[in-house]
Amino acid sequence: MLNSVLKVNHSPAVMNHQLVVPSPSDSPSSEILIEKLVPGGNGLGRIGPQVIFVKGGLSGETLQIQVGAKLRGVHSGDIIKILQASHDRVEPPCSIYGVCGGCQLQHLQYEGQLREKRAMLTDALQRIGKIDIPEVGVVVPSPQSLGYRNTVRFVVFKGSTHLQLGFYQAETHIPVDAHTCLLIPERLKHVAALVTQRFTASSSIPMFLEHLECRFSTTTSDILLVFHGTYKKAERVQAFLESFLPMPGVVGCVVQRPGPKDDRIQRAALVVGQDSLTERFGDLTLQIGFHSFTQTNWPVFEAIGNTLNDWIGHPDGLQVLEMYAGTGAFGMSLARHGAFVTLVESNALAIADARKSAALSRVARCKFKRQAGEKFLPFVNSREYDLILVDPPRTGLSPVVLQELGRIRAARLFYVSCDVATLARDLARLATFGYRVIRVQPFDMFPQTAHIETLVELAVSDMTT
Repeated sequence: MLNSVLKVNHSPAVMNHQLVVPSPSDSPSSEILIEKLVPGGNGLGRIGPQVIFVKGGLSGETLQIQVGAKLRGVHSGDIIKILQASHDRVEPPCSIYGVCGGCQLQHLQYEGQLREKRAMLTDALQRIGKIDIPEVGVVVPSPQSLGYRNTVRFVVFKGSTHLQLGFYQAETHIPVDAHTCLLIPERLKHVAALVTQRFTASSSIPMFLEHLECRFSTTTSDILLVFHGTYKKAERVQAFLESFLPMPGVVGCVVQRPGPKDDRIQRAALVVGQDSLTERFGDLTLQIGFHSFTQTNWPVFEAIGNTLNDWIGHPDGLQVLEMYAGTGAFGMSLARHGAFVTLVESNALAIADARKSAALSRVARCKFKRQAGEKFLPFVNSREYDLILVDPPRTGLSPVVLQELGRIRAARLFYVSCDVATLARDLARLATFGYRVIRVQPFDMFPQTAHIETLVELAVSDMTT
């Protein structure tokens, strides 16, 4: 998930063990011991009974900090000096770390990031969920800890002389130059640099640009450029888009105008060249259009799919329901191996991509439902499906979906989560309906950040509710 604009953190990066000057404050400095990291990547410590979230702090470190404002009952803290550093602390490799907030953990060596993410997940499940869970698995690492993003969304902003590509600062609309970002692969960096050069060379741009999304296929190395903005004269914009096609790897350019994501708006998009990319997912060929969500770290996404298939075992003949199906990779993979799969997704264009992918991959035994889960699930009979797979957005499952899953009581339920807090909340609710957690496996979809992707298997216990 993290397919949004990378954001900027106002706190300065702790580049070494020397003095780091925080923002001005009238509060006195205090010494604090960091107990653990919390979701979001801040270190948690206490001054007396007061909890302090310290930007840049690591577990076990003793810090001199300046206490900041109180928000939602918790104070923030800025590091003045590291008195005792963690052995896992490293020099952040990025020159703008601490200015750009897209990363929160570059000051922590990669092996340490994996350990801390496992600890954060375990803590959230125990503290928020308050349910019995098996030991959380060791985090599956990303094959690349840098340069792994195959989708990047830039904000387009006016520099001193020309348009530039960047990211927003946290909780602001102040842009920051993004050309040095280490999470972007070299292929996309090169194209982004060429786009900036084109902006510089153009006497005028025939549209108002807000964002540029660069999508890269790990299978074909093709690149799709999706411009977000408005325009008046389509013929001038079309000529503008055509000027980007000679760039290495670029196979298509799209202008997506803002507005509700319905069929009418999507049909109004201006396209030159291709409007989709092709990816391989196991033995599937997927077509992913510019309007559909695509995973940022494709090898880790495939690792989640492989683990899911291993846990399910031989699916031949199983009745499977995939909720929040998106373009349907998980469900179609099971159908490929003999399951009867119903894919439910509210985005009509994502479902259209799933249908095309099923045809490309010659996958039968799939039914496609364009519907929200809240409307679909009430018509599902109890035990109608052998297993249900849910992959909700960061907000987790709605109360209606949770209630219906409790009523349906499928023998096995698989939950793919991108947020530890909402996962813990939802697992606690599912436990009240008789589901118990069988196993928990985290994946490092987003190295250098505090985000965690998690696969959980649940089963209906013998208890009655």
